[in-house]
Amino acid sequence: METVHIRLDYPLNHVKEPIIYHLVKDYHLIPNVYKANIDVHTGGMLVLTLEGHPEQVQAGIAFLRGLGIQTTILEN
Repeated sequence: METVHIRLDYPLNHVKEPIIYHLVKDYHLIPNVYKANIDVHTGGMLVLTLEGHPEQVQAGIAFLRGLGIQTTILEN
């Protein structure tokens, strides 16, 4: 299992989408949200950990980046 600390910066057009749901359902990741600031008018930011098999973690991050969500890997 791998755990990655990550910051997600959401563009406005993705705020209402179930992004975390897809990470759990489609990529079998375990998220743990540490900080969130999401506004339907301006966009959002999340700081979380993603835990799962390394290939699933990388696929989940690729999914996020493919949506145009800025992802920043944070130090452990």
